[in-house]
Parts: sequence; structure tokens; C-alpha cells
Amino acid sequence: TPLNSSSVDVAVFCLSLMGINFPNYLQEAQRVLKPSGWLLIAEVKSRFDPNTGGADPNKFSKAVCDLGFAPVSKDFSNKMFIMFYFKKKEKQNSKSKEIQWPELKPCLYKRR
Repeated sequence: TPLNSSSVDVAVFCLSLMGINFPNYLQEAQRVLKPSGWLLIAEVKSRFDPNTGGADPNKFSKAVCDLGFAPVSKDFSNKMFIMFYFKKKEKQNSKSKEIQWPELKPCLYKRR
């Protein structure tokens, strides 16, 4: 994005991590967010259900934390959606390690 580094207070991803390169989206959010900035993620719950082939929400959360965020909360209370709340860490680790991102399966919509 054309945004300056550390220039944004909040980054919201609402049903927008559908690309196979979704880690790039989150890396860009990490770049543009100010220290202590908020990262909010809302996704379809079935994408984070390991029982049906979805990603493990704990592994996803760990990968986001490895990117430089601190977990604040996860909300599973909605029937259809899951919410993740993170804050960008004040100080970033100088070590750059390989992040193990879980695969996010495509979302299957059911006709209702």
C-alpha cells in the first residue's frame, strides 16, 4: 500500500484473507500499524475448524504473534464468524524467523 510505515492505528480484515498469499496482507498490516496499533480479523468460523479441515485457530494466532503482535482475545461466540484481536508489539524482535502459517481453506457457502 502507499501508506507510510507506522502510520495507522487500526487494521481490519473482515472476510478478506481469501488469497493464498494472505500472510503478505498481514505483513503489510504489521508494517503500516503504529506500535500498539490494533489488528482485527473477522473470518468465517468454518475456516478455523480443524475437525472439518480448517486451520487450527491457535496455530493461526501463533503465526500472527510471530509476526510481531500480541494476542488480546478470540471470540467464538458468533455462530458463523470468528474474531481475533491483536495489538502490535511496542518493540519488534530483531531476529527474523520463518513463520509457520497454517493453510486457510476456501470458504464454502451453503445455499440457505
